[in-house]
Amino acid sequence: MVTTELGACEWFVWDLRRSNLIDRGRLDQIVGEFLQKNPRAEPPALAEYLIAQGILTPFQSERLLQGKTQGFVLGPFTLMDALGSGSMGTVYTAHNKTDNQWYAVKVLPRRSMWNVRIARRKVRSFEQCKHPTVVPFVDVGTAGGMHYLVWPFIEGETLDKFMLREGKLPADIVGQIAMQIAEGLEVCHQHALFHGLLKPSNIMVAADRSVYILDFGIGCLLAETEGESLVDTMSTANSVTSGLDCSSPESIMDPTNLTPTGDQYSLGCVMYYMLTGQYPFPDGSAAEKMMAHQFKQPQSLAELAPDTPVELITIVERLMQKKAQERFTSVGEIVEELRPFARKQSGLHARPQLKQQPANNRPESAAAQAEAKQAKWPAPAPPKTTAPSAPTPRPPVMGSLPTRNSLRGTGQAAAMPAPKPENAQAQASQSTQRAVPGGVWEEPKSFWEGSMGPLGVIVTALTACVIGYLAFKLFS
Repeated sequence: MVTTELGACEWFVWDLRRSNLIDRGRLDQIVGEFLQKNPRAEPPALAEYLIAQGILTPFQSERLLQGKTQGFVLGPFTLMDALGSGSMGTVYTAHNKTDNQWYAVKVLPRRSMWNVRIARRKVRSFEQCKHPTVVPFVDVGTAGGMHYLVWPFIEGETLDKFMLREGKLPADIVGQIAMQIAEGLEVCHQHALFHGLLKPSNIMVAADRSVYILDFGIGCLLAETEGESLVDTMSTANSVTSGLDCSSPESIMDPTNLTPTGDQYSLGCVMYYMLTGQYPFPDGSAAEKMMAHQFKQPQSLAELAPDTPVELITIVERLMQKKAQERFTSVGEIVEELRPFARKQSGLHARPQLKQQPANNRPESAAAQAEAKQAKWPAPAPPKTTAPSAPTPRPPVMGSLPTRNSLRGTGQAAAMPAPKPENAQAQASQSTQRAVPGGVWEEPKSFWEGSMGPLGVIVTALTACVIGYLAFKLFS
């Protein structure tokens, strides 16, 4: 196709070619057919046509219209949509052209350090650890100067988002979710694999109430191996800070200290969050939260969730002990302790199937919304509502430029004389020191400089030099 035939869409078609999203032959054919029917079409119209044909996604179209052509294809993975940003990078849904499967791809910042040898060794460590609850990363790579991690794509809703909508959960549901998490942790701990960053945003709840642990392996990537760090210090700091609400005291002191008991403490914080609707230490700065995990006890569960059984409160309190040796001997012991609470449900493998919501997570009608809410957890607490935040005030509009009169000072205030010293001693003090802007005291000037000014002093000095020079010539 000749570029002159593209009209206003020429730059958009060229960006499409550079993106490698569509085979060039197929692209030229589709664009040619569209422009034959719409010869004066603009790039947005062509983009809408490609979306309707299933060739582009709205995410891809929007980025291309912004002139962004790089980063769509990472190895065998084609980025289809953006899921959100985390502590280490942005997560996308991606399609694998090799196996025709869907994955979640986390793209790391370009500044991140990268060692593919270490990363692939971490990937291989999960090959011997397989559990339905654990979603480990399955691939790592570098493409086009961008580093990425890959996980299988899981449908569902993260626990923190679910809690924001539904409020705190009843004890039996908490026991059911916590037991599934503990089962996955137990298998991984048996293979010397530890999470290190367990928190509500890393726990996915599917429509059938199955629970999945996300970001399993990120903690390993943050740890140093043979003196090498897989990611840079900034990414490590962001990840550790984002997990402070559920971090164990020992991991706060040393982020590379990944242990089974550290995961136990984080699980206790997650259970505390599910039962009360808030983190153990919800307020304060990052430094204050770090100190609280070290030395402070959270508010009692019996006060925040009085309906919680004493046995479940005892489990949470033991998980959140400051000293690691005072927690459970293994996660397997926790599974047995939680089993009675999970059995109160109809059964982990006989859960009612829930209706899938649209992609925007909003039912299409009020009836569908009521049906979806009823199919969720039994007897959920009323959703918490927060007052909308006040709009950010606009910066004040600058007024007109100052006039000459305003700079010189007008009116009575400008005409008022400076107050006189009350006595002779004050007058003498004022004559020896005077204030200058900034509160710095300036040394008093000499008589000649004070009465004649700087220019007068210079002229007098030059005159004296000339007279002295003439007198020297005259008498020599």
